[in-house]
Amino acid sequence: MQIDVDAIRTAEFPVADRLLYLNHAGVSPIPASSASAGVRILHQYRDEGAFRLRKWVDLADEARGRFARLIGASSDEVAFIKNTSEGISFIAAGFPWKEGDNLVTANVEFPANIYPWMRLEARNIEVRMVQAKEGRVRKDDVIAACDGKTRLVALSSVEFANGSRNDLPGIGEYCQKQGIFFFVDAIQSLGVIPMDVRAYGIDALAADGHKWMLSPEGIGGFFISRDVMEMVEPVVLGWHSVRNRFDFERYDFRLSPDARRFEPGSFNTVGLAAFGASLDLILSVSVERIWERVRHLTEEAIESALRAEYEVVSPRLPEERSGIVTFRVPGVDPQGLWKALLSRNAVCSSRNGGIRISPHFYNTSGEIARFFEILKEEAVAQKNA
Repeated sequence: MQIDVDAIRTAEFPVADRLLYLNHAGVSPIPASSASAGVRILHQYRDEGAFRLRKWVDLADEARGRFARLIGASSDEVAFIKNTSEGISFIAAGFPWKEGDNLVTANVEFPANIYPWMRLEARNIEVRMVQAKEGRVRKDDVIAACDGKTRLVALSSVEFANGSRNDLPGIGEYCQKQGIFFFVDAIQSLGVIPMDVRAYGIDALAADGHKWMLSPEGIGGFFISRDVMEMVEPVVLGWHSVRNRFDFERYDFRLSPDARRFEPGSFNTVGLAAFGASLDLILSVSVERIWERVRHLTEEAIESALRAEYEVVSPRLPEERSGIVTFRVPGVDPQGLWKALLSRNAVCSSRNGGIRISPHFYNTSGEIARFFEILKEEAVAQKNA
């Protein structure tokens, strides 16, 4: 069954009426239904205050269940976070480190998945960075960097600059066999590429919703397996972290038995409403169908770039590809070209010394073709300037 792109595009993505939007690896526009869900909550605040407080709990439970379905987890293993950095920091700060331990990451990670680990060096925890080869983080190199003191591996599902997809099943299998904690920054894949935390041996995962999950900034999902939940100490606590959170007049400091122990206080209910609606849309379309369509669009983008004799720096192998295509235009300043494209309402990013595009399922082949027409015009103009 194919996606009815025209119907969804018309109903949900008015951004397509005025922008050629190919920057979902950066910040996505949100669907109309998600915006409406957030506005409804604002209206409830305006008109009712906290009159229906428990409705917000129901809202959270619905979104929690949808995020769990998206990643193949149980809802009791899911907490809400402000952003990916917060989820990473929960693990980095709460993990039971011992002096002399080490962790393994890579030198092409987004800074959010580097700085919380680097801070541990002050505690004599060694941070080992695997050197990417031709922009790829090889599984064998990750394994070679591990030894008897390796306690944790932290990698992205997809590398942000060139869209290289890491071998999560292979690395996760190794980590499980060796008793190494496997953490994944999944912001560049959730919502576009299928994810199964159980099958991939992932212990914890974090992702803000504002990229491929089509959600506003400031709200995301955090997964921690029930098998390791007691291992990681919650480092930010509040009234929401405990079992009897609504019993305000009796102090009972017993942490919630599930991932809600990582939610210290009140929810961002407006963002949560929009996040839940976006997840509902993604699940109704199905990530498998979304990925098949995005894979096709990125193939068209790669072919267009190669025909124009641009240097494609994103992977070509099917198992390494994602929704990101990055390429370099010879003889043209990428920053200047990026700004020129923005001036013509073609929204993309400048990364890795080139141009990065990242279409979602509602984009069309016509938009890919039009983007490369505009790109050619602006590249010629810059060369002739």
